[in-house]
Amino acid sequence: MENFSGATPYLSFWLNDKLYAFNISDVVEVTDLPKITAIPQSPQYIKGVFNFRGEILPAIDVMDKCHIICNTDEADSAVIVLEINRDDADQHLTAGAIVERVSDVISIKPIDIVPIHNFDSQIDASLAEGVYNHDGKIVTILDTAKILALEPASPIGQDK
Repeated sequence: MENFSGATPYLSFWLNDKLYAFNISDVVEVTDLPKITAIPQSPQYIKGVFNFRGEILPAIDVMDKCHIICNTDEADSAVIVLEINRDDADQHLTAGAIVERVSDVISIKPIDIVPIHNFDSQIDASLAEGVYNHDGKIVTILDTAKILALEPASPIGQDK
């Protein structure tokens, strides 16, 4: 979804006092943190599942998935419901991404996105599409498909 200037809208949000963003075409809805039911033996970044309009979705903690260490208060947390591959039944995935708080929608031209490997970043560069300078703040644009990718849990008693 591009606008007349060739820019794509992104939904920005905060994690550990840094700005991140998802392509808005992947965003279904933003909601308050719902009641989450834990699932035993799931990867650490999957906090459990929640009911979204009658559908049970995984709740992915984006800070855990990106290996960002933070001691934030979950009271202000939000869930961004994301959906990818809508037209491909085999690859379709909907999940909730737990974030610290949602900021706003920003428009970014693809040419203004700089690959993250050129920067010293707090997160694994493979999870990001790049970074963008928005009003003097660096916004890390996350790859929705890689954030939502569910990896198998480690065997009990073994850490990754």
